[in-house]
Amino acid sequence: MSNVPETERSPTAAHQGPARSWGEIAARFAAAMARDDFPRGDLAELRRMDPDAPNAAAFWRLLAEQNLLGNADIESKWALILHGIALMTNTAESRTGHAGNMPVGRALFLGGEDSRDTAFFSETRLNRLLTARGPMMRTLLARMFRMMGAGRPFDWREMARLILYDGSREDRAENVRRNIARSYYEAERRSQYAGSQ
Repeated sequence: MSNVPETERSPTAAHQGPARSWGEIAARFAAAMARDDFPRGDLAELRRMDPDAPNAAAFWRLLAEQNLLGNADIESKWALILHGIALMTNTAESRTGHAGNMPVGRALFLGGEDSRDTAFFSETRLNRLLTARGPMMRTLLARMFRMMGAGRPFDWREMARLILYDGSREDRAENVRRNIARSYYEAERRSQYAGSQ
């Protein structure tokens, strides 16, 4: 039996009323962390937190607010998501880590530029990330989130699905991986075309 519900709903959605997708919850977390009233100490705690052994009170508080407590595997996956969002949130620039119109692959290729000759996140790194599973994928993602803190925000709805489906709904995780590859190479093609003009 899958640890991630078929409908992408949170485990306690039946008790909350309308269904919420994993992506919607991730976007909500990103918006909360970017607000001026989000405690900077909590953001720092989430950045420092080891997502494999989450011990930050801010992490547990955020999960409780969204009724995501109760499944250790899901909690562990949300720890990586919240850690990544925190690393990519730039409070000095009032920048959220989430950009709903920026596919992950495109953000990885472009970094902070609108066009570039070479990828911000190398093709080798991308291939390693997209072929990794389980603990190795978590390690590579944590590194990528640190790197993207200097890059540009991306669609956390897409990234949350990859993390939450890994190891439980591989068909859906594979679809996300393919979408990341497509948007990365499309960004590469557009940059090459722009450079030849």
